[in-house]
Amino acid sequence: MDQAFARLSGRVRIKGFRKGKVPRRVLERFYGEEVQAEVLNRVIGTSYRQILAERGMRPVGEPNVTDISMEKDAPELLYKATVEVIPPFELGAYTGLAVAVTRRPVTGEAVEEQIKLLRQRAAHFHEVDRPARAGDYAQFDIEGFEEGEPVPGTKGENQALLLGEAENERALDEALAGMRVGGEKEVDIPLPETAAPALAGKTIRFRVQLKGLKEPHLPDLNEEFVRSLGRGFSTVEELRGQIRREMETMEDASVRGQAVAELLRGLVEAHPFEVPPTLVKAELDERVREVERRLGQETPEARLTPSQQDEVRERLGPEALRRVRELILVERIREKEGIRAEEGDVEANVRRLAARYGMDPEKLKRRMAVTGGLDSLISNINYNKTVEWLYAQAEVEVRVEEAAAKA
Repeated sequence: MDQAFARLSGRVRIKGFRKGKVPRRVLERFYGEEVQAEVLNRVIGTSYRQILAERGMRPVGEPNVTDISMEKDAPELLYKATVEVIPPFELGAYTGLAVAVTRRPVTGEAVEEQIKLLRQRAAHFHEVDRPARAGDYAQFDIEGFEEGEPVPGTKGENQALLLGEAENERALDEALAGMRVGGEKEVDIPLPETAAPALAGKTIRFRVQLKGLKEPHLPDLNEEFVRSLGRGFSTVEELRGQIRREMETMEDASVRGQAVAELLRGLVEAHPFEVPPTLVKAELDERVREVERRLGQETPEARLTPSQQDEVRERLGPEALRRVRELILVERIREKEGIRAEEGDVEANVRRLAARYGMDPEKLKRRMAVTGGLDSLISNINYNKTVEWLYAQAEVEVRVEEAAAKA
């Protein structure tokens, strides 16, 4: 308190007293409560962090401070702080873990399928007057109904679909096949769990009207087509070779992604420690916001109701809990192994972000430091470097898909 009032005396001006010469009793009359609050915040904040460090406790969020006792002439400050902490737990084995993943071989058929996709993208479409079939480009209107009433967020006009593609909704694809332009049909379509909360997992009856039908005419696979792609190749074989290399790279990334996911899943299952509810709630809140952002992209005026938010939290709760446990576990391993983001790592990531946003790297870095974005970036780098380290320590067995290999 003496130090706080001494600092205050040198800053304030009070009529009748010279700056720096204002008596303590006068300062207390004008600024007593303000100074006491400042001292409390400073002393509690400093001592609280020191006590946590001494006891090896890891706080989650800010403490709830109560029972503050600071008598005027008392030699000490007493207070009670209640805080959620990350509970201590023993790290089990996390190096040399066995992980088995599957790799799809890049076959000649797969390469030709990719070339076919390139040809389809360059295809010319001509209107046809016949029943729709696989390979056609269908244009249609669609709307979902429940008990005869339109379902909000399901109406779509002038939708387009290339019939027969594997990623199409099967029920919709089959409904459109065989229809003629102007025809209308009703079809029951099961909606995925990733749909809007009010619709997720439901089966909705959709009314579909075919408005247009075009047949694709693919360009011939020759040198002229290869050159038209603008990828620097002159022959079909050169194109095939490049596509194979690209597919091999994609399979390498897929294998690594599978291995990392299995590795982290195994580590989490082997460390069933208690997780602070605050962290799980924060993770779920972010996932609810992500669902709302995705919903807003599809239907700008759509919003989740409180009950729908609760449904999302219940549905995503187990995954959020697993993710929080994973983050805590990776951070503990990082600390034990001394893995950290180097200045070069940070600079490289800032440069990439600056290039994406068209900003000066130093200016972006200063802005991120003010907004907290730099701390978040460093946390992400730390996490990624630790996961990379764990992957390098793992025993990864790669099995090739036999069925795909025979194809």
